[in-house]
Amino acid sequence: MKKSTKGRSTLGTLFRLTCGLLVLIVLALGALFVWLRLSVPMIDGTISLSGPNAQVEILRDGWGIPHVLAESADDAYFGLGYAHAQDRLFQMEQQRRLAQGRLSELLGSSTLSFDRFLRTLGLYRAAEQSVAALDPETRAALQAYADGVNAYIASHEGALAPEFALLLADDPEPWRPADSVAWLKVMALHLSGNWREEALRARLVAALGEERAGSFFPPHPADAPTILDAARLPAGAWPQSLLDLLPQSGNGSNNWVIDGRHTASGLPMMANDPHLGFSMPAVWYLAHLEAPGLSVAGATLPGIPMIVVGTNGRVAWGITNTGPDTQDLFVERPAPEDATRYLTPEGSAPFERREETIGVRFGEDVTFTIEETRHGPVISGIREEADDLGEQDGDVVALAWTLLNGNDRTMQAGMALHTAENWPDFMAAARLYDGPQQNIVFADRRGNIGLIAPALIPVRAGGEGLVPSRGWTGEGDWTGFVPFEELPRLRNPSSGMIATANERLVGDDYPWFLTNDWQPGYRGDRIRDLLATRDDHDIASFQAIQNDTLSLFAVEMLPVALSGTPETDAGRALKARLAGWDGTMAADEITPTVFEAWYRELTRSIYADDMGDLFRDAWWFRTTFVQAVLAGEAGPWCDDVTTEETVETCDLLIGQAFDHAAAFLEVRYGPDPADWRWGKVHAIHLNHRLFGLIPGIAGLTGVDMEFGGGRFTVAAGGYVFNDDNRVFEAVHGPALRAIVALGDPQGARFVILPGQSGNPFSPYWDNMAARWLADDPIPIPLGREGIDVQHRLLLEPAPIP
Repeated sequence: MKKSTKGRSTLGTLFRLTCGLLVLIVLALGALFVWLRLSVPMIDGTISLSGPNAQVEILRDGWGIPHVLAESADDAYFGLGYAHAQDRLFQMEQQRRLAQGRLSELLGSSTLSFDRFLRTLGLYRAAEQSVAALDPETRAALQAYADGVNAYIASHEGALAPEFALLLADDPEPWRPADSVAWLKVMALHLSGNWREEALRARLVAALGEERAGSFFPPHPADAPTILDAARLPAGAWPQSLLDLLPQSGNGSNNWVIDGRHTASGLPMMANDPHLGFSMPAVWYLAHLEAPGLSVAGATLPGIPMIVVGTNGRVAWGITNTGPDTQDLFVERPAPEDATRYLTPEGSAPFERREETIGVRFGEDVTFTIEETRHGPVISGIREEADDLGEQDGDVVALAWTLLNGNDRTMQAGMALHTAENWPDFMAAARLYDGPQQNIVFADRRGNIGLIAPALIPVRAGGEGLVPSRGWTGEGDWTGFVPFEELPRLRNPSSGMIATANERLVGDDYPWFLTNDWQPGYRGDRIRDLLATRDDHDIASFQAIQNDTLSLFAVEMLPVALSGTPETDAGRALKARLAGWDGTMAADEITPTVFEAWYRELTRSIYADDMGDLFRDAWWFRTTFVQAVLAGEAGPWCDDVTTEETVETCDLLIGQAFDHAAAFLEVRYGPDPADWRWGKVHAIHLNHRLFGLIPGIAGLTGVDMEFGGGRFTVAAGGYVFNDDNRVFEAVHGPALRAIVALGDPQGARFVILPGQSGNPFSPYWDNMAARWLADDPIPIPLGREGIDVQHRLLLEPAPIP
């Protein structure tokens, strides 16, 4: 009898089909990999193109940093535009579409909320107007830069960037000067989000009452030192302030300058590490420009021809966010007899209305009406935070923001620093600066150091803009701006040192209101402590300061934590791990994880039960509030809940926070404390947003690294406090690190995370990651000599027909 072969035949067929499918997948992935490698731009050779007036050289060093050498400043900006486009064109296209409110044309309905908000703000319209307000030299530089971007778009062969092909997207439209100005405004919007805190205050007042909500935002201690006061004290004599705290939902940066009395060289030094979200590709892009009358190097933002942090050899500058209150919400009331008008102190006025249509890929276009009042665009119905803030049905909320004006000359101010030679030049540039307000530190080769915090800061008819104002009364109207001559500034302080870390800038005697939302002073205090330890600072000592992971916040809170009495064995074991800890947030230790988990659970215990649905929006570090609660200065936040068995007290919550933290850590990371190591849970995980979704390629395009530090250490690593799923993951910090030693030919040093290129298959995609982690910045010499030339690209003017 013949044996049946049907089963074996079916299995064999499936096996062959599976093998064939696997081969096809491997071949497809291989072809994709080869094609992606071919998408890396040409960085050697000669290209003939229209645009430059003379030959432009783009010399790239071993890290992919372009050194653009040209015969005129405009040609240098042309070369920078070309280099930006080569390395970051898709990133620039995304940024431009975000600013224009046109992301949905490329990415579909998932980005509609972004587009509606940016269209409502009219940010790109303001950018177009601002271009006309710039001086002819700046407009010419912006146009030359745009010509460089467009020359790359027009001259490329193959894929402009692999993302365009993966998304089946058309080549981008020509770049315009307004695109650069618009992205600068988007960055300003990112750094000027105090309207959200204003909306939160209003919602808390409605839910908790004025007195209780007010206690959630305690005032900044009147006797706490300020940035300007600290710089005026003798070196080494800064008082320690463990109460220099204020809740701040944003994030920060560090910068400092010291004069020659405190350096080994006898000339000033400057350090800066602006804190932004970690991303792939990097937010920053390093570059060096050389032309007659122009020699400058430092960090740029792709899409903008400005050295934001850098040096021209004569002066150096760095930035941190001041965090001013330059945004206000106004509740507007429609006129009772005519809903097309709204009430003002002088009667009624018509809403300005315009229709906008958003193109939606794979969907139907969306048309909506935008309304504006005398204060600004109406954001009710556009942003959830602004809904339900009115006092009666029909009320709407408008947003006022200084940078929605069409006369913004911030771009001109920034580019003027490229050729500044001294303090008067620096101040002349600052006079043109509209925002966002930054603590800009300065140093020059003549031995001077200084600081100014320029911006348009509104002066209000009444109040401080901490909660939305009634638009029809005029009570919160802006009546002008703080005079430039009265903005905070400092030159050559007696200490010879200036350090800023987003903490309080001015004291109570300062005549103008800037903000109530200063950040805690822990980072600034620690920087000043470390600067005062020696008078022979050099590159290595500045690197050590930038890498410092001691948390003065942890040092202050440890006695509080150790005073608690946990109720469980797991909680008691967790508390025992804090004994003897010095507050250093080292990546290879478990203790920082224990402390952060305890503090987070303590904050949850203090106010989660009071806030209800608002808790997630309000939940943040809020150190000033927690300090006030524990000191009994903020009302009954700890003891407002009682049961028959237990009366809730702060002491009880301090101990229970260990119990809750132990349970959370075990559920989140497992029962083995070895898996709680700070560097492991506080790791940086970076992935390309598109390639990170492709099996087999995702692992080739990501960066994962253990990272120490925390929110209150100089080596800062912020995390999303109110997200149980991503908690402790480092998402925010010093994406750029810069150190400039004036007078040193190799003294301009910069490093970014993760690398220069936006193409995952470029050798410069993530090649700086290890060097960034070690804070080993890369020298960028000014002039032609000293450049480590690895690649040479010549841009030749095309013959005139």
